[in-house]
Amino acid sequence: MPALRPATLALALCALAAACAPAAPATMPAPGGAAGPANGAAAPLVSSLSVAPAADSVRLTLQVTNAGPQPVRLQFRDGQVYDFAVSAGGREVWRWSADRGFTQALRTETLAAGETRSWNETWRPAAGSRGEFTATARLVATSHPVETSTRFRLP
Repeated sequence: MPALRPATLALALCALAAACAPAAPATMPAPGGAAGPANGAAAPLVSSLSVAPAADSVRLTLQVTNAGPQPVRLQFRDGQVYDFAVSAGGREVWRWSADRGFTQALRTETLAAGETRSWNETWRPAAGSRGEFTATARLVATSHPVETSTRFRLP
């Protein structure tokens, strides 16, 4: 078998590396707004995050609406559909999914045209927590990721 020239070997290694590299993410959602499908078409999903502080807890609600005329197939890599996080001063102080396990199965859900889905969770801050916080909610669909954030204050 003849020896490969260094240039040919380098080209072959580059081609192999490119073939094994992970695919680039489809699109990144605009915070607080819509997320685009993998093909780059206009985004049919609109999201909102509401935060309702109470005496000893904070209720977080993510709403996602299919504003398009066609159903949207949401693809998920596991059993997790959404996530919530709270940060203060750039430091995460709570994440809903931090101590949870999820089924490991690829799956899809369909969001009909005009349909809205809501998910909510409750954060219980440490006693005496006060000040400015940022809440972030995510729909973790690999096909149509959505992320939205809002600031709130605990008196």
